Amino acid sequence: MLTFAEFLHDVADRGEAFKLVFEQRLFDLADILHKLTGPLMAEGVPHELIGGLAVLVHVEEADPEHPR
Repeated sequence: MLTFAEFLHDVADRGEAFKLVFEQRLFDLADILHKLTGPLMAEGVPHELIGGLAVLVHVEEADPEHPR
């Protein structure tokens, strides 16, 4: 998973603009999701992510270069 520092470096290298607080919150949220789903997956507990957040995660996995 890309770290927030790596993300900032990549964006700066491309000379793109971004919303710092928004992007930081998304990275924080992704970290929380990994902390929640990691143990569930390790124990084989079925679970799903639904709604808008599921769409965001799906798009990010399918095309990480896709703008948010």
